[in-house]
Amino acid sequence: MANKALLTLALALVATSGDLAAAESEKPRIISQIEQQLAAPTSDNQVPALLIAPIETTLASPMFGRVAKHNVSLGSSFKKGDLLISFVCADRDAQVGMGEAEFAAAQVAYENKLKLQGLSQAGEIEVTLAATEASRTKAQLDYFEALADQCDVRAPFSGKIANVRVNPHQGVAQGEPLVDIISTNGLKAVMNIPASWLKEVKLKDEVILSISETGQSYAAKLSAINSTVDSVSHTIKVEAEITKAPSNLLPGMSGNAQFSR
Repeated sequence: MANKALLTLALALVATSGDLAAAESEKPRIISQIEQQLAAPTSDNQVPALLIAPIETTLASPMFGRVAKHNVSLGSSFKKGDLLISFVCADRDAQVGMGEAEFAAAQVAYENKLKLQGLSQAGEIEVTLAATEASRTKAQLDYFEALADQCDVRAPFSGKIANVRVNPHQGVAQGEPLVDIISTNGLKAVMNIPASWLKEVKLKDEVILSISETGQSYAAKLSAINSTVDSVSHTIKVEAEITKAPSNLLPGMSGNAQFSR
């Protein structure tokens, strides 16, 4: 009886191990099917597309201080060089004034020594020391002016405000985020295309973008092809730059990209 029970248990274990082995052998096929679905385009020549800004960055505070005012609001536009945020900087402005006075005095002293040298009333060492002092005060003035320049945060490029992180009169630490900005010039679409398309797709190919949020189509040209193929989905990332993108197109919109192959 005991031997029969052991035999039954052994047969059950063999059957279970067989099922596990079958499952393991089936696993790669299932994963392969999923990968093929991920890599498959929505149609023969279409893939999903997402609009992105060519430049998207966060401006951080260059100094410890208190915000005097800001000229930004969510979604507002700005041009390169526009003043976005300014800090209270009475102390740094005073340093600049002090540096200007010291440099002016040193410059006058140097010029006076040159005149005296021409009259043989000042030696070469005196003139050299006066020139060195003038150079030192000029370098100090440049340093004070560089510090004062940090009081104004200006736009590094033309674009729009994506997020405002500080308020007027707020104290901030050096390196603290102030405002998120994006460039809207040269809006791009990013896509993952099947790697098999690389035989036919090349840079500057025309792509037609159909954007869901606007219900319209836009012409674009392929501007970048990644150097690496994703080994899981067997796709490769590409970018297309929209030709004359209208103002109603915004980063984050999505749709489909139609390729001509």
